[in-house]
Amino acid sequence: MKTCVIGALLVLIRFLLFAQEEPDPNHRLSVGLLGHYHATNYRLGLSGHLKWLLPSSHAGGNRFLFTAKATHSEPKNGPFFSAFDNGKYDNISTVYLMVGHRINLFDKGWRASASTPVGNHSAYLELNGGSGYNGLHRRFGFALNPVMGYSFDQRFDINFGYQSLLVGTDYPNLHYLEVGLAYQF
Repeated sequence: MKTCVIGALLVLIRFLLFAQEEPDPNHRLSVGLLGHYHATNYRLGLSGHLKWLLPSSHAGGNRFLFTAKATHSEPKNGPFFSAFDNGKYDNISTVYLMVGHRINLFDKGWRASASTPVGNHSAYLELNGGSGYNGLHRRFGFALNPVMGYSFDQRFDINFGYQSLLVGTDYPNLHYLEVGLAYQF
């Protein structure tokens, strides 16, 4: 009996993980707006990204991607939209350039038909890394950005992420928790 249950579970997992039929040969751009919580300084802010998703030749739709991103946390002593002001206010503005890989998990979900395009109703995990520039301390550092998301269709995503900028021991590292929406075209 145990063997039958384990075998049925393995068959189910196989169908969930390999439910793709066609690769996606198209380049995609994703524009996102996220709210974030700056975990080091306990401030709220906004993040925005532009992602270039390279074509996928794999039926699962996993893709390599390039990301340009900007984050801005509110200053304690000035207006919200003062950014890269050469230290006049204590806002924290950072820009990033990263490369990464998006892995689709359970692509198309359980309710989609076999003719639904790749990327519909899929949970995904992104692992991004690169470099960033901190405008407050005027320092470059190593950027890490793991993201978990869900694609409602081929256009809209919701994602949850962690963004960090590691600048060394002389200056504080930056850590953000993010949630937001993205639109792909």
